[in-house]
Amino acid sequence: MADGRWVTDADIATAKDGAWQRTPSVLRGIVKPAGSKGDFVAEAGRYHLYAAWNCPWAHRALLGRVFKELEGVIGVSYCAPRRTDQGWVFTREYPDDLHASSALHELYAQAVSDYSGRVTVPILWDKHASTVVSNESADILRMMSSAWNDAGANDLDLYPLALRHEIDGWNERIHTGLNNGVYRAGFAETQAAYESAVREVFKM
Repeated sequence: MADGRWVTDADIATAKDGAWQRTPSVLRGIVKPAGSKGDFVAEAGRYHLYAAWNCPWAHRALLGRVFKELEGVIGVSYCAPRRTDQGWVFTREYPDDLHASSALHELYAQAVSDYSGRVTVPILWDKHASTVVSNESADILRMMSSAWNDAGANDLDLYPLALRHEIDGWNERIHTGLNNGVYRAGFAETQAAYESAVREVFKM
């Protein structure tokens, strides 16, 4: 998107050498535990997750929701498992249960009227403020690990303090080499860029 308007190639950026480059997530709010002060505080029924089954970043947020037994606390809507010229879309089989939107970019525009950047899943939506809390899957997963412990989640710690350094290391390796690697291979515009990306994927 650019200045709140959908642009069909906004989320496919290539460098001069033909390599695909991912731009960073920019919506990075944090849900705080129940009883905290702040814009986003954990409450049952207040938040809604937008995801897609075929997105690896969305997949880990979906897993976190199950592991923390948040199915009855955080709602979910699934985009259709394919991208169109409108990006991620909703269909009769995959509806937006919250807003009846036809495309995910409509929600980004609703949340930030002049939003510029990629339109991605997952996003965590705040129904009270009618806005996106975060579109960064790692942040969403970390929030799920502890923010809702007093608002309906179990006490499973997905991000234990003693293992955080190791978790962060694996997270960076998998994100860069595998999850992002397949995108770099798929969207490469030169043979050299493709081969470089493929080598990184299979080094995993």
